[in-house]
Amino acid sequence: MQTLARGARHLVYPFVLLFLLMGFVSQTAVAGIVGTDTVMSESASADKRAEVMAMLDRDDVRQKLVDYGVSPQEAQERVASMTESELAELAQNIDDMPAGAGGIVLVLVLVILIILLVR
Repeated sequence: MQTLARGARHLVYPFVLLFLLMGFVSQTAVAGIVGTDTVMSESASADKRAEVMAMLDRDDVRQKLVDYGVSPQEAQERVASMTESELAELAQNIDDMPAGAGGIVLVLVLVILIILLVR
């Protein structure tokens, strides 16, 4: 029992020193206020991305992409990796077309093709 107590004594001192040093190395948390404009722009970006992805899920759009030699998966990956400005331009082109127009699919496919070819 005496040898166990002597062996434990050699472990106690390094652990006490370690715990004391850990008290000096503490990190403080910093919180800031997130502005409404930041939250709204992120929400609008997510909405635009969802709108474009919903267009890519349509059967006629998928068929046009295949006709032009672009796989729908590649187009979805490209839309997912678009910057904010590219996404805004694509969403604006979709929004500018009149409802029920037959050219909306063509415009969407052409914009996606141009973006894919530029990259």
